[in-house]
Amino acid sequence: MTVQARKKWPIGVAAVASVVVAALAWSYCSWNTNLLGAESFCGGRMESGEVQSALDSTGRVSQVDASVDAQRPTFSCTVERTSRFVGGEDQRVTVRTSFKEGAFPFTTHVWKTPASRSYFTGGATGAVSQEFGGYVVLPEPCWGKLRGDRGDGVMAIVEAEVENGAVDADGLARLLTRSARQVAAKAGCDTAALAAAPDLVAPSALGKTDIGNVCGVRGFTLPKKAVVTSRAEPGQERVSEESADTWACDLHLAGSAKGVVSFSATSDKNFVEAAKNARRNSDTDSGDSGFVGREEAVLHCADSDVLFAMKGNVEYDGALRDNGIRGLANVEVHKATFQNFLDATAADHSCPRVTIP
Repeated sequence: MTVQARKKWPIGVAAVASVVVAALAWSYCSWNTNLLGAESFCGGRMESGEVQSALDSTGRVSQVDASVDAQRPTFSCTVERTSRFVGGEDQRVTVRTSFKEGAFPFTTHVWKTPASRSYFTGGATGAVSQEFGGYVVLPEPCWGKLRGDRGDGVMAIVEAEVENGAVDADGLARLLTRSARQVAAKAGCDTAALAAAPDLVAPSALGKTDIGNVCGVRGFTLPKKAVVTSRAEPGQERVSEESADTWACDLHLAGSAKGVVSFSATSDKNFVEAAKNARRNSDTDSGDSGFVGREEAVLHCADSDVLFAMKGNVEYDGALRDNGIRGLANVEVHKATFQNFLDATAADHSCPRVTIP
């Protein structure tokens, strides 16, 4: 019987195969890991490990834009996470110093749905959202040093903006706090509040709205004109009430408009003082009870001053307009809704009852 010898691959073919495998492995590592990548970005303002922890996804992290002066505390740094085959869409995070007027997280359209954020507990004032980004307020002594002639109602913060995809809340909080600590140290206004990464209070799950006790507040109801049948009706809500000094509720209205109306109350001194300073020369009423406007109020309550705020999204305002509620009528609906909110929550915070002018 004849036995055939097994064919042997030529040495050259085996060598080529080894090179191909090595090249593929190197390409994978180059595209999807931070092997031999930078350890920090933007002059040391952000560390690679912290960025990866915040983005919480597979990929290579690299700097794409920076505005940094080693002699100045203010900065802006954009870092991108890219990947091939794994990790999904490329993701960016921009961390920068910024200046905001008044109680910006509760009164502007940019900072949406305050009840969906994880709030810092103890130490610094801040919050993060897995879908959007976050902020940490710099110590008050930093404000005057950094804001120039922007005015007393403007506070200095470090903020993060995330593009494409969600982030890890704890990782982003650590990244923000470290960046804020660097800014404060360079400005000569560092405090113990920024010494450690904060604990977070996570947002609650969505629940059904009780039309007689909106946002879980006993006796809080929406005015009849604030509800648009089939377009913006009470549906679900998310309430954040575990933070020691901040309460928030996002009212997700049922209907085609996809409207959201958010309500907030906070005794955090940073926001209370910034709000009072920002409204000092406005047309809001400023009697013995405090400052009162159509969607924002600072009331002198038993234990401390408390800021109350309301903000609807543009989709909700669109639903009101489509229902014929425009101009002054729109203003009156907002005032009536906020008045109902103040009436229902004042007692819980030992605050005086007020009437919106």
